[in-house]
Amino acid sequence: MPFKVFDITDQAQLTDVIRRPAEGRAPGAAEDTSPQLGASIAPNKSHPGRHAKIDVAEILPFGKGQFRAPDASPLPFKPAVAWSETIISLALLDEYEPIAEEDWIALQSSDENVRRAVGTSLVDKGRILKLRNERATEWMRWQAFQGELTIPYDGGSSNLYINYGLPAGHKPTASVLWSNTSSADPVSDVQAWSDVIAADTGFYGSKLHMNLKTYNYLINNTSIRNAINFYSSGANSILRPRRQDILELFQSVYTGFEIVVYDNGYRDVGETGVGTTSLTKYLPDGYVLMTTDYSLDGTNIADTLDGVVQVPTGYNTTDIKQGEQAWVHLHDFSGTHLLRYASARIPRINIPQAFVWAQVA
Repeated sequence: MPFKVFDITDQAQLTDVIRRPAEGRAPGAAEDTSPQLGASIAPNKSHPGRHAKIDVAEILPFGKGQFRAPDASPLPFKPAVAWSETIISLALLDEYEPIAEEDWIALQSSDENVRRAVGTSLVDKGRILKLRNERATEWMRWQAFQGELTIPYDGGSSNLYINYGLPAGHKPTASVLWSNTSSADPVSDVQAWSDVIAADTGFYGSKLHMNLKTYNYLINNTSIRNAINFYSSGANSILRPRRQDILELFQSVYTGFEIVVYDNGYRDVGETGVGTTSLTKYLPDGYVLMTTDYSLDGTNIADTLDGVVQVPTGYNTTDIKQGEQAWVHLHDFSGTHLLRYASARIPRINIPQAFVWAQVA
């Protein structure tokens, strides 16, 4: 009997066999929707190695230009610059999935339909490995934005700790937690944090990032609702602030101000459920990230170094390739083929003064 890839007459019997997407998404899951916000704040930057030497130049306030009297000599000026140097190693995101012998044999079949059927399964497996790699990268970014990153090795038995040096005052707690919607004053908090960034960089904090649960504290906040005058009487009175109304309040801090709501996350292996109850969010509940524009004077406030990967090319031979890589190779001892996916990455905070990580609930 010939192998059947798809038989329309047979599908009525398959109502209990459902092939979900490799991403494992469900309605309302908010899981790894595209694009990932962290990649906008700290985009990938190709790096031809596994270690990076980082020279950080902190230019202190430099005032205004000087005037020269007629026929006089111009006055010299040299800006004050504080230099710091750091050596940082890239983290290796590397894992594989064994390919069953039966599947590998089927891939060598003379029947194209058999090869396609097994190949489709392998493509799904590769897509899952790629997505896991991207999730790990995004997780590292959001840990770095908080000022500290601990990379677990060997299942957590050993760790690598990185302190990104957020300055004092850049990890505040709201004066009154926003979960206290009757007393909290989010507008004043945000203005204070924006001023902290401006004092250290010369640029106001202009982007406020939070997840939906944290954003709901703003919608229900008494001072915000009163400021928008939603308690006014009349048929046109509105009881729920619109996003634009809230944004206009915050734009009193900075005309280009933005509120960015980000709910992406991931579920642990084997975790089930719909919605966000089983979701590990990159940007957790009760915290906000404030930044300047993502690029200041042509310099990204953060980036993600994307290094090289060593890929087998034959027996006892390898090649060094740039960026994330996927390949299949034979395990010499067991004779098992392995589908492998790897990258070498590390987030880098180029301007720590451009970040405020605040607890608000």
